Amino acid sequence: MQKFTKAIIIMPVLVGISLITGCTKPDNELITPYFHKGVYASYSANKKSQNYFYIFYDENSGHTEGSERAIGLPFSCVQTNKSVKFRFGGIREPEEIFKIKSIKNEVITGSFDNGEILIFTPIPNENPESFDAAKYTKTSK
Repeated sequence: MQKFTKAIIIMPVLVGISLITGCTKPDNELITPYFHKGVYASYSANKKSQNYFYIFYDENSGHTEGSERAIGLPFSCVQTNKSVKFRFGGIREPEEIFKIKSIKNEVITGSFDNGEILIFTPIPNENPESFDAAKYTKTSK
């Protein structure tokens, strides 16, 4: 009977410890989704001009838009562990994988297969339904 009593006391303690340790994540571990509904300025790490934008309608779709030409491509995406799989233009287009390098203060850094480091900065208070890259670029200068 004494062994059974010890098991009753020890089991909840072990379960509690496993729950606590399972809920913590290292600071450098990335979590999904990375992109949320909103507007993100996108630029190369080598060039800081914010003239290209990714407009996310939700976590799975949106479109790109340039400030000089108010046209872009629609996209769908799947956000997975440390990457985002984009399809630009439609379902028949090849998948392009954006590999996440880091996220700091909601700024996302990574690269597509060409290796160029891109930085995505969320633009607060911009509505993805009405965002106009040309107007935004003119008023933000």
